[in-house]
Amino acid sequence: MGEQNSYGSAQGINTINPSSYELEVLTIVNNEGDGFDIRETFVRLNLYESITSNFLLGDLSVADATAFLDTAKLFGQESLRLRFRQNDVGGNTTTEDQDTIDQLFRIYKIDDIQRSGDDIQSVRIHFCSPELITSRRKKISQALRGSLSDIATKIAVEHLGIVYEQVDHKLQPYFEAREQSQGDNYHVVIPNWSVNHTINWLCKQAQGDDSTSGIQDSFFFYQTAVGGYRLQSMKTMMGQKYGGGRPFIYAAATMNDGRDVNFDSTTGIHGQGRKILNYNVTQHADVFSGIINGLWGSKQTTINNTYKFYTEKTYSFLEKHFGGSKDSIDEHPFVRTLPETLYAGDAVDEKGDVTKQLISTSKPISSYPDSFCMLTSDSSFVNDDKNNIHQADHMTHLGSSQFRNATKQLLEYHTLNAVLSARTDISVGQLINLDIPLPDPGQENDDPVFYNGDHLITEIRWTLTKTECKTNIKCIKDSLLNNMETTIINYGEVEE
Repeated sequence: MGEQNSYGSAQGINTINPSSYELEVLTIVNNEGDGFDIRETFVRLNLYESITSNFLLGDLSVADATAFLDTAKLFGQESLRLRFRQNDVGGNTTTEDQDTIDQLFRIYKIDDIQRSGDDIQSVRIHFCSPELITSRRKKISQALRGSLSDIATKIAVEHLGIVYEQVDHKLQPYFEAREQSQGDNYHVVIPNWSVNHTINWLCKQAQGDDSTSGIQDSFFFYQTAVGGYRLQSMKTMMGQKYGGGRPFIYAAATMNDGRDVNFDSTTGIHGQGRKILNYNVTQHADVFSGIINGLWGSKQTTINNTYKFYTEKTYSFLEKHFGGSKDSIDEHPFVRTLPETLYAGDAVDEKGDVTKQLISTSKPISSYPDSFCMLTSDSSFVNDDKNNIHQADHMTHLGSSQFRNATKQLLEYHTLNAVLSARTDISVGQLINLDIPLPDPGQENDDPVFYNGDHLITEIRWTLTKTECKTNIKCIKDSLLNNMETTIINYGEVEE
């Protein structure tokens, strides 16, 4: 007990480091079958996962003192296998296999070779999922029929070798989750597109487009490190809670009574594995960007070239938030719903209150669709024997492009980066419960009124060294816990 090896594995709850981990495999094999274990020579490894990236990516720095480049014959066409796992509830590295990251990659780039003295040089190696390279090599010229998400799945299975279900090992790419989009009889002709472009185009066209659809009905095709490939809508992601919804807390690690030294507790005690080591809010709000890029409101003009007419469709963020399918994380939008008012503040009065005068009022923030205009076309050439049209983008005039564009802006509006301990059971497309207290303002209750609680994880970067693993997450909020206009804030006394 208490023994620690050179790859970051810590045994025993009394000596656990929340960032310790077990690096089981880090090997490179060239095309001739020569294999090399580089656990002792690697310096730093980054592994990237995102809902907006179809495939896993990574980079690796190696300290080369043995002419490794020449010995291994590295020229960007080799394989790399990475297998590592987090600590379990008791602080031992006996995590279940389903919570272990085990992936096979292709090396595609080698750069930044620097000499440090006469005996050593550093090398940076870039790697990716093998399916990424295949997706860029193959072109598709094919007519397909069905729901758009099913067509994307079919293409991934036939052209990328992704199987429908997990096999005995994780090294075979498989679909962990597949969701069916609206409509089941679309006719699609792929005109010599790459596999990667085709799948992304189909996901874009699968955006919900009927009157009840919200901007969360946006589909994404992405790969997870701990699992497989997923084809999901943001609406479905909102229902996936990481860790059973148990909170991750930003607080100093305490070791006083021996209870919270466990890596991850399920009994209400906050283990070391559920501490937020560091965080920063990269963007709290950007109203101007939301205005000019169509998050709050937009107008779409669709020209029908077949029947020679055009339609106009306006989109309002507030209308969709309150009148759509209510699939946001929380109940309240993160902008004011009432007309905007502009006040001019004067000097404080004898009571210490700022006096003010009303200068002007304007409509609510989503009442200006002309601030972002879109032009789309609908040319219908696919009809069945009953003259029904089954073209993929035939219903574009209902606003699917507007919703997809708003979703893109939503992913960057309120973003938070947090550093967690070694977590290999986590993935993007899940809600994580964050508990971050306010800086002490002199009041008894320092819980945030608006932003604590569930956040949607959109990006993850695992950073590995020989001794520790840090899990860096990027997450978003699309709504607030409380209404900003009706919530009364009690100001505490300023501490001297």
